[in-house]
Amino acid sequence: YLFEYAEDHNLKASDAYDLHRFEVDTVQVQHTLTFDQIQAKTGIDASLLSFLNPAYKLDIIPKVPQKNYALTLPRDYVGLFVQNEKAIYAYAAQEEAKREKPLPKYAELNQRIRYRVRSGDYLGKIAGKYGVSVRSIKRWNHLRSNKLRIGQRLTIYPRHLPAVAKSSPKKTKTHPKKPLPKGDYILYTVQEGDSLWSISQKYPNISVQQIREWNNIWGNKLKVGMKLRIYKG
Repeated sequence: YLFEYAEDHNLKASDAYDLHRFEVDTVQVQHTLTFDQIQAKTGIDASLLSFLNPAYKLDIIPKVPQKNYALTLPRDYVGLFVQNEKAIYAYAAQEEAKREKPLPKYAELNQRIRYRVRSGDYLGKIAGKYGVSVRSIKRWNHLRSNKLRIGQRLTIYPRHLPAVAKSSPKKTKTHPKKPLPKGDYILYTVQEGDSLWSISQKYPNISVQQIREWNNIWGNKLKVGMKLRIYKG
């Protein structure tokens, strides 16, 4: 259907990289490398590497014991990579030594998240949050431009998850306890229908505030059966 009605739906083949199978070759990679590291030492466009090696979703070629990983290159670039291979690995080692966090392990390469675009988001901001490149986000989501819309869902293979700010526990309001007066007191048992005011009226020169302070009460609710200290003063 797509081939038959491509013109009706304005579907066109991408001509970003006009390469045929016989024009590419593979090289074995001996150490963990990122496409950006390869580009830095050879000049091979990282976007071209992503195009030819879609299996490496994070633009990272892993190094796993007893497993071989190959890099697909245009045949004209194979010699360039081989000539600079030692320099590429040395540069990668330097970059890794500077890195605060190690690159994602092989087991993490297939983990992905679905990110919902919020107000104020842009590709660079989202890329920085998850430690990936704008180019990668566009490739994973088949984006032709940098425009985003609020609510849009993006597939992201994060190198790291953003740090979650720890919220400090909410401080509940506390009222400092005043020292209890010295002397005798009685225990009053709260009855049905009692209030702090009605109880204070039963004792001469006793205020509602005093009953609150003596019993550490900072609301108006009383429970039937509650015992209240009433100092004789």
